[in-house]
Formats: sequence, C-alpha cells, structure tokens
Amino acid sequence: MLLEVPRAMRILFVNPAAELGGAERALLDCIAALREAEPQWQVDLISFADGPLLERVRALGATVQIVRLPSAVARAGEALSPRAIVQIVLAVPALQVAMVRFARAVARARADVVHTNGIKAHVLAALVVPRQTRLVVHLHDFISARSLSRELMRRLSALHENVRFLANSRAVAQDFRKLSSRADVRVLYNGIDVERFAPGQGDPDWLAGEARLAPPPADCVCFGLVGTYAHWKGHVLFIQAAGALRSRRPDLRLRFYIVGGPIYATQGSQVSVNELLECSARVGVSDCLGFVPFQAEMPRVYRSLNVVVHASTKPEPFGLVIVEAMACGLPVIVSNAGGAAELFQHGENALGFALGDSLALAAQMERLAVDAELRRALGAHARVHAGAHFALDRLGKELAAAYDT
Repeated sequence: MLLEVPRAMRILFVNPAAELGGAERALLDCIAALREAEPQWQVDLISFADGPLLERVRALGATVQIVRLPSAVARAGEALSPRAIVQIVLAVPALQVAMVRFARAVARARADVVHTNGIKAHVLAALVVPRQTRLVVHLHDFISARSLSRELMRRLSALHENVRFLANSRAVAQDFRKLSSRADVRVLYNGIDVERFAPGQGDPDWLAGEARLAPPPADCVCFGLVGTYAHWKGHVLFIQAAGALRSRRPDLRLRFYIVGGPIYATQGSQVSVNELLECSARVGVSDCLGFVPFQAEMPRVYRSLNVVVHASTKPEPFGLVIVEAMACGLPVIVSNAGGAAELFQHGENALGFALGDSLALAAQMERLAVDAELRRALGAHARVHAGAHFALDRLGKELAAAYDT
C-alpha cells in the first residue's frame, strides 16, 4: 500500500505597502509561521512598493516581486479630494500597465493560494487571480466604517468566486458579515515570535538617547505608546492622559515616550509631530515627553519601558503591539474596544479603560505608576497569556488549515 505524500503547496502573498506597520508585521509573522509549519511549501510575495519589509521577507526564505502602482493610486485613501480624483483618472493608463505586470507576476508565481494583505491588494488581486486559484483575503480592519472600501469589498465575492476571508479578530469578522452575510469568514488571531518577544534586560538610558532626552532617574516610571502616527492611534489622547497624571501627581518621577512615525503614503491619515508637540506644550509635559523614531528591534524598546499604553480612539481590529508587549512581560493598558478587548482579561493580565477617555487612561496609568508589585504581577501573567494564545506554532497550523480546507 502506497502512502500518500502531502502535496507541497505554493503560497503567494500580495501586499500594497513595504514599510513595517502593523499589517506588515502581521504578514511577516504569517510567513514565518507558515515556513515553520510547512517547510516544504513555496512562499512568494508581490509588493506594490519597495521598502524595509522586503528585506525581512527575503530573510525568511520567500521570493519577492515588485509591481509598482502609480503614485496617485498608491496614495489614495478613503477620503478622495477632487484633486486626488483627477490625479487617479490621469493615472489610469499607468494603472492599466501596472495591472498587466501584476497579472504576469501572479502567473509566474504559479500559486495554489493567493493571500492578500490590504484593501488595494484584495481588490486588484480579485481582478487578475485565476478563478481556479483560491483567493484568501486577510481582513485587518473594520470595513463597514469605510465608505470606499465598504463598496469595493462588498463586490469582491462577485469578482472572484473562490474566495475565503480571514479576520484577525471576532470583532472584525462580525463587522464584515454585515456587508456579506454569505461570505466564508474565519477568525485567525495574529501570532508573534514569543522567543524574540520575551522578557529581558531593558536599557532606559538607550531609549532616552533615541529620544534625545537625559537618562531617566532610577525611580522613574516610563510609559510608552508604540505605533504609526495615524490619527486614530491615540497619540493626542496619550499626551492628554500624561498631562492629567502629571498634574494630579507632581510628586512622581515620570517619563512618556511615543515610538514610531508617519510611515504610510495614504493622504490625510497621519498626525504630525508638530501637532503632538503643540499638544504636549498645552498639557505641560514637554520636558518629560520623548519621540523615538521607528525601531527595527522592538523587543529592546518594550524592555526599556515600564508600561506600554494602547490608546486607540477607534475600536482596534486587533492590536499587535498589545500582544508583543505582553509577551515581553510588560504591563499593558488597553483601550477596551473592538478586537483589542478580546486579547486580555482586565485586572489579570492587563488593564482596560473606556475608549477615548483620557481621564480613565490617566487613572490606570496612576495605578501602575505607584504600584510596582501590580506592574510585576500583570507583566508575569501577560507573558504566560501571550505564550498560550498568540505563539507562531498556533498561527502556522491554523493558517495551513485555512488554505487546505
């Protein structure tokens, strides 16, 4: 009797950006998890831009093709100004050329599954991926609240009949089912490398240097918000909470960091450094607030903080920073809405606060600022929780099953 040998599949990822935002880091984790779970499978990537993501993808053993979109299309976001619409119309001939190149790149990959990782990737892939090839659309966002994306995604099943949707949280899955009740939607929580994101020796002096600040005193409690400068990520809310905390407890030695930068090209989506500086001056924290540029080695950042704050002012689809910080053994304060609310248990492995409430955030920050034992206990429980629920081995198995069944 001959044993059936499992077929080595070919998986093609398509991503619109090449920076290292949350969706891109989730993509890297998917590739790493898949390479571990199914090392015989071929993994490729088509990117619509060049950037630091591609070097990381190649390091994981995947091949990369670049198909550049016209700049007007690459920059297009949900809110299109009249000028942006004109630019897109003028770019149609260039977009047609790019779509031909994209179709050829897809054909060269000879993929069994095409896995898309962003709205532009979802829609453009549905136009060129052969109908017999499974299209897996990875949902990282609440689509129903986005006017343009909502209409595009509503029609996606009609564009490609062999499509499956993966949602990074139950909240995202429920949101998408409002648009397409018959869609095949599965929940696939993001995973992280819990060996890389692990407790370790921090370096507060290094982090202060990155922010061009003096080293913090030994008894200083350092809070950090990590994320791209998107308006809804809550940078202003974090600064307002820092001001409220400092006003209420001038006796405490406190330091606040904002880590990241404006990494996406989408028009109108990013808050500026000047806006944040003006806000910090208004609330009186200019002297103890530091801005740290994007860091490739994020575990070092987390370990150099005492508390990580997630302050999104809209429901978060998932919140990769939350589980990365938890895996590093850090206490995390979480804006308790959307997919982020699914990632922790309040008072056990993190603290939650009401969406958009700066005073509630300040109260939770004060709890952790004055209670070192609470910081230690939450961090220890957070590490265990992250390892049990968000490790890459779980992600790889579930991802392979989603492709194969």
